Amino acid sequence: MLHTRLIPPVLGPLLDRPRLFRTLDTGVTRRLTLVVGPPGAGKSALLASWARSLPLGEPAWLTLDADDNHVPRLLTHLAAALARATAARGGEGLRFSDGVSVPALLDEVSGHPHPLVLVVDAFHELRPGPARSALLQFARYAPGGLSVVLAGRREPDLPLHKLRAGGELTEIRGADLAFTHAETAALFRAHGAKAGDDQVAAVVRCSGGWALAVRYASVNPVRGNDPRSCLEGWSQAIRHCSDFLLSELLDPMPADDQDVLLRTSLLGEFSASLLRALTGRADLNRVLRRLSTEHDLLVRDDEWTYRLPNPLMRGVLSRELAERYGWPEVSRLLGKAARWYEDMGAASTARRYAAAAQAHAAGPAPGGAILLPPGLGRAGGGASLPGPAGDAARSPARSPGASPTPSPVTSPASPFPAGPDAPGAGPHAVADPLTRSELDVLRLLPLGLTLDEIAARRHVSLNTVKTQVQAVYRKLQVGRRRDAVRVAAERGLISPRG
Repeated sequence: MLHTRLIPPVLGPLLDRPRLFRTLDTGVTRRLTLVVGPPGAGKSALLASWARSLPLGEPAWLTLDADDNHVPRLLTHLAAALARATAARGGEGLRFSDGVSVPALLDEVSGHPHPLVLVVDAFHELRPGPARSALLQFARYAPGGLSVVLAGRREPDLPLHKLRAGGELTEIRGADLAFTHAETAALFRAHGAKAGDDQVAAVVRCSGGWALAVRYASVNPVRGNDPRSCLEGWSQAIRHCSDFLLSELLDPMPADDQDVLLRTSLLGEFSASLLRALTGRADLNRVLRRLSTEHDLLVRDDEWTYRLPNPLMRGVLSRELAERYGWPEVSRLLGKAARWYEDMGAASTARRYAAAAQAHAAGPAPGGAILLPPGLGRAGGGASLPGPAGDAARSPARSPGASPTPSPVTSPASPFPAGPDAPGAGPHAVADPLTRSELDVLRLLPLGLTLDEIAARRHVSLNTVKTQVQAVYRKLQVGRRRDAVRVAAERGLISPRG
């Protein structure tokens, strides 16, 4: 047995993340806590730093790997994790006989006099089969004194709706794991990297707060004020993230799901109908639900629309799309999107996609970037949707009547501006229009309501409100509620009193 799998991993300097620690502290008073997010979202690092911060000592910990798909091996490791944690607290630890079974584990734990917390990391290592079923059975029927924390890249196949309804489930998702400005600055300091507020803000904007990219940027500090060295350091982080994403996220996926995910990278906010026009697949609703709910890769803004929220991930995937299928295919797909929007009566958006398609008719743009329109309108008019490149890749504002200028997506945009006078360098120079739902949430922020109270008032789930608040912060380019209220009032989106 590898005993290092029974302790929280050492993943560099520990970083306290109080907002998530509070969620975990609440979660372990309930039956089950899920930490679900895509590769590199920072799940293990969060749980390791939280585990080492607990006043009563570390919880029982088990990091899974592929070998645990053997049921006896899995249960032996599970028993060892529980025995080690209880023994470390003094007194007599739990003891398990050889050939332990799930019922025997549950019986022994139920007789323990003190509350226990078990963290099982890398749940996605368990394939569908007896081992995964055994662990899920243990988690589902855990006695009252045991709280289980499951972390992985996809949801466990448990009756989560029943646990939610019974108040027995706590969830931390990819949007929650995204680093805020303050957390990014703290991570830079922990690694001894010096960066100003503008540079930190740009790293968050370019990476979408994705933990892997933020950590790469912090451990490869950019020294000096030379923009060329800044670009080189960020480009190195991009290369590391690209390799990681392709091997850890894309390659393990079924080929059909890979194809769908790659094509989403050409779009900003999209519906299943639009994506069906690009893929010809009839089962897209099921695939999109799987990518958004089980894998937490897509954000579902409402009943019909999805988006790939991470601009860096979108850039890597769009580059892979071009390399895998060729630039003519990129142009063809953009042309199909243009025709779809034209059929829906969104002429402005259709023209933008058509311009992007024409830009790639003869191959890649200079530097190999994929050019896409900077803003996407909803079918039938209305508020525009977020541009597929994210804020970091948007074009400067155009004068009325000017032809739409595509924006580069896949070139490694430097998060470090050349100087305070650079175009768009102001803290709120560029922003996406808010959707109707996001505006409704924004108007409630000045009232001092908790996110739970906002969810109850709007008759939606807490996760929906969290996603919408994250979108508001991203579009207003802020990291805190009071800053969002201030910027929104300055722009006339809300009255000064909300």
